[in-house]
Amino acid sequence: MAQLFTLGHTTRMKRLLGIIFVVAFTIFAIADIIHDFIASDGVHYFSAQPHRLLLVALIGIAGGLVAFSFSALSPHLQRRAKLVALASGGSFVMLAGGYFSYRVASLPGHIDSSLPWHMPWLLLLSIIAISGLLWFEFYQVFRSRVI
Repeated sequence: MAQLFTLGHTTRMKRLLGIIFVVAFTIFAIADIIHDFIASDGVHYFSAQPHRLLLVALIGIAGGLVAFSFSALSPHLQRRAKLVALASGGSFVMLAGGYFSYRVASLPGHIDSSLPWHMPWLLLLSIIAISGLLWFEFYQVFRSRVI
């Protein structure tokens, strides 16, 4: 009986510690966002040209409408939209990677001495990794029958 009480007590303690951790993380994240906004002088940036704030608001509203319309689609159309988006993204990243490879191949004669020689290759590997992840996700969605 005492063991059951102890087990329930530790479960409640773990849950309480998890809640405290999430609350503390959220408070620190909000404080960091406020500090960054004040430090970057965002108020003056947007007050100097108010159309920037309007543009940001329009982008947010458009993103919300796209997300709402996506959730209103049937599961079959959601799967098809995911496939189209992933294929388009993967293709775009592959084309950009191909163009970047072409530019890197002609770069050695133009490299500034301050640029490390491995930096273009690291960027190219990053592009290949992103493209690979997009195509892997496409494969996973294509293979599954549910979204």
